[in-house]
Amino acid sequence: MARAVLTPGQVLGIMGFNADSLAMVNAAHELGLKVYAYVDTPQPELTRQADFTIVGNYRAKEKLKTFGEACDVVIYTTPNIDAIVFHYLSQLTQVPQGIDGLEIMQDRLMERAFFDQLNVNSAPYVTVISLEDIYQSIDSIGYPAVLKPIQRGMGAETMLIRKESDIARAANFMVAGTYLLESWIDHAHEYLLTVAVQGDQVVTYPVAGVEYTPDRQLLGVKAPLNVAQDLAGEMARIAQAAVKQLGYQGILTVEFYENASGSLYVKGLAPGLLTASNVYETAASVSLAAQQVRLAAGLPAHVVTPAQSTLMMVVRGGQLAAVQRQLPLKDYWSYRFFNLNQPQAEQIVGLIWLSGTDLSLRELTEKMEATAIWDPTPMAEPE
Repeated sequence: MARAVLTPGQVLGIMGFNADSLAMVNAAHELGLKVYAYVDTPQPELTRQADFTIVGNYRAKEKLKTFGEACDVVIYTTPNIDAIVFHYLSQLTQVPQGIDGLEIMQDRLMERAFFDQLNVNSAPYVTVISLEDIYQSIDSIGYPAVLKPIQRGMGAETMLIRKESDIARAANFMVAGTYLLESWIDHAHEYLLTVAVQGDQVVTYPVAGVEYTPDRQLLGVKAPLNVAQDLAGEMARIAQAAVKQLGYQGILTVEFYENASGSLYVKGLAPGLLTASNVYETAASVSLAAQQVRLAAGLPAHVVTPAQSTLMMVVRGGQLAAVQRQLPLKDYWSYRFFNLNQPQAEQIVGLIWLSGTDLSLRELTEKMEATAIWDPTPMAEPE
C-alpha cells in the first residue's frame, strides 16, 4: 500500500547532520513542508534554517519522544545512528527508509553475509578479536590487508596492514569487539551507482567514478561516466537486487571496485546522501537532496536523465585560499562552502563543481590540473 503523501504544513524530521542536510531543508521548504532536526552536537547553520531543532544524545528517550510525536515522517542522513533509535521512533511516526536494511549496513559482518546472499564478489575476509588472531589469519588473507571494526562509526574506520611489522600497531587501533580483516582488492577504478527507491519504482542515476588522495581522502568525482554497457548493466542489476532484498526506500548508493581484468567487486552500501554523490548537483537532472525529500514525502521518484559533464572536487581547509583566488576567473565553476569556524587543513570546507555542456570530462580534468590546487592522481589504498 502506498504511503500517504505529505502536504504543505506537515513535518519532515531529519536525524543527524551532514553536508547535504541544509540542501534537504531547502528542498523540503520548497514543497511547503516544515523541517524538524535532531542532532547530537550543535549545528548553528542548521538551527537557523530548520523550523525546530533538538540537540541531544540520540538515545535520550524523552527528547526522541518529543521529536517523534512532532514529525509526520523521519529520515536519517547517516548509517552511524544506532538502528535501535529508529525502532523506537517507528512506534511514534513513519520511518520510510526502513530499519532492517539499516541494521545490515551498520554491521559489516551482516553486510558481507548479505553480499554472499546476492552472489556478488566482495573482498575475502576473516573475523578477529585480538592481535593473535591477526597473526594466525594474515597468511590466508595476504598483504596488504585492511582491518575494520564490524560496527560502523566505532572509532577509527580502517587500518592498513602492509607487512608483518604493522600488525603490532593494531594494538592501538583495536578496542573491545570484533573486527574484519579483509584482503585489499587491487583495482583500476572505483565507481558509485546511486538509486532512488519508492515502492517498486527504482530510478538509477548515472555511474560516477571516484578518485582519492594517497592517504585515501576523497579527492574528486566524475559523472556521467562512460563505462562498458555490460559493466553498467551489472552494477544496475546488483543495486536493484540489493534494494529489493533490503526493502529499503529512499536514496541508496552502492560502491564498487573494478580490477585490472575487469572483474567487479562490491565495496559497500551507503544509505542517504554521500559527500561524493553531490556530483549529481550538475551531472543529473535531479539533485539527490531534492529526490530524497520527494521520496520521504511519499512522492514518486523523479525521472533522472544525465546532464552536463561534471567533475566535482572536494575543497579542504588547506586549499581554501587557493580556491578562492580562482573563483573570479572561472565561469564554469559552481561551488558550495560550509560555514566552519577555523577549519583544520584536512577538513572538508566546500565543494567545487567544474561543469559545462560543451566540455568533456577529459577537458574538465585538464582545466582542473592546470590550477595546481588538487593532485589528480587516483590512488589504490584502502579507506
